[in-house]
Amino acid sequence: MAFKQVRLGDYFKFEKGLGYKGEFLVDESDVALIGMDSHEEGGGYKEGSEKPYSGPFKEINTANPGEVIFAATDLTQDGRVLGSPLLVPESEEYQTYIYSHHLLKAFQIKEGFLPEYLYNLYRCEKYRLKAAYADSGTTVRALPAEVLEEQLVPLPDLSTQLAINEIISLIDQQIANNKSLSRNLEALAQSVFKSWFIDFDPVHAKKNGEKPFGMDGETANLFPDSFVKSELGEIPKGWSVKNLGDVAKLLMGQSPPGHTYNQTGEGLPFYQGRTDFGTRFPSVRIFCTVRNRLANAGETLVSVRAPVGDLNQAAQECVIGRGVAAILHKSKSDVYTYCLLKSINNLLSHFNGEGTVFGAINRKDFESLLVLEADPEIIISFEHFLAPTNSKIFELFKNTNSMELLRTRLLCSLIDGELNVSTEMIAS
Repeated sequence: MAFKQVRLGDYFKFEKGLGYKGEFLVDESDVALIGMDSHEEGGGYKEGSEKPYSGPFKEINTANPGEVIFAATDLTQDGRVLGSPLLVPESEEYQTYIYSHHLLKAFQIKEGFLPEYLYNLYRCEKYRLKAAYADSGTTVRALPAEVLEEQLVPLPDLSTQLAINEIISLIDQQIANNKSLSRNLEALAQSVFKSWFIDFDPVHAKKNGEKPFGMDGETANLFPDSFVKSELGEIPKGWSVKNLGDVAKLLMGQSPPGHTYNQTGEGLPFYQGRTDFGTRFPSVRIFCTVRNRLANAGETLVSVRAPVGDLNQAAQECVIGRGVAAILHKSKSDVYTYCLLKSINNLLSHFNGEGTVFGAINRKDFESLLVLEADPEIIISFEHFLAPTNSKIFELFKNTNSMELLRTRLLCSLIDGELNVSTEMIAS
């Protein structure tokens, strides 16, 4: 059943947000700025992406929970964010959200078109791409308000809109639960890494004649009981400081030919620099059918082009694009490699100069970073200790991956009228 086509501008007008100065971005405030890096690729809000703001703003610059904001610019290599929508979230941390001039907020001017349906509509790739590029015939990374307002889109009746929103919301909630659990498990892994390889808690305990907390005797025996001085300060005796290039290698990705791509889930997933690392795994749903620059499950992936330095871990075999590199440590411990790179304070700042998101990682700069090389047997013990945790994280990713693919197919089929919402669902 095809729905009637309406002009988006008859129901919403779109306005840019606040032009702000960087000096007003602070560490603490009850006002938070939603910026262009707050959008998930394809739609969604990137949790924790907002920035505390202390400067002036007007009422028109505010954004309320449930309102829809579009990305009007894009800094990714291939425009994966332009035109993506987000729903402003509820917040217990901030009293007020404002949004930047890089974004467009939807102001409703006529009833009958639910904001959440607008959000879901533009999570369908074909509508996002049509707004972002097709009408202008250009690849300029900008989406003017007037272009968005002129879009013709399908609009079902209110009860059908509500039913579609409810169906997709149920899937969204399960995905959010999985991601939250993944973040908690990753935080656990990072805390163990910090205890063993940064704070050196087992070494301090043995130096004080104590038994390392939460550690069996065999593992505890692997740690020394004293420290030596180094370029990185005091480190456990027997450990050493090395350049990253001495203990790890960078394998640059290479994007497959354009004709090999598909969006049906066939072949291997293609990872081209997803930046939502709060969830740890890529969620770009582009696939290819050729084998070209593969990364194995568990390997650490780093974005080598803007935005630079973001880390991820492959939960399954995948093709890596030219904006990505795989990092292979000589220990062959994937968990240790990922935690080691995560522990390098603000990896992004090593390559981006004045804090801009533009830049690139080159092999020489990357390999010159100083890292601590621990005893190989301790690294092996660390890998074994966290194996169940990492396995659960991968399991959650695969489940989330399946649900996201289901959501994409289901949402587009519902909006295009290829699947009818049941009368029971509409009635409820």
